[in-house]
Amino acid sequence: MARPGGNPDRPPLPPGKGRPKGSKNKLTRERVEQELRVLALTNTAALSFERLKLPSGKLRTTFSLREVHAMPEDVQRCIASIKVRTENLTAGDGAQDTTVEIRWWDKVKALELCARSLGMLKDKLEISAPEELISRLDRAKVRARSEGK
Repeated sequence: MARPGGNPDRPPLPPGKGRPKGSKNKLTRERVEQELRVLALTNTAALSFERLKLPSGKLRTTFSLREVHAMPEDVQRCIASIKVRTENLTAGDGAQDTTVEIRWWDKVKALELCARSLGMLKDKLEISAPEELISRLDRAKVRARSEGK
């Protein structure tokens, strides 16, 4: 029996709830916290790439995509996207250069989410006051309303 919109050659799911228990891609609170820790605390600046001095005097950092696979797993998990472009960087030389652009996940946002989960940041403002002060404020409200009429 084929499922609508699915692969007709795929065998049916095993009886039960679908994904087997203990599956690696199961989303749990611990897994989310682990990912946030990696994003918030991994030092991607510690990566060392070869630096080239261009004829213009500017320094350019270079590496290949093979080096991305050689990066530690925690650093790889911090990468949001990789763009590879082929372009002519120096006009008139006729050579094509490959530019690899890496965009990292937002470290500040990851730190904010970690702080929220630890209770360091709160969206609600809780104000407490002694009972005497609250009753005094209530009496002032009543007096202000009666004077305003």
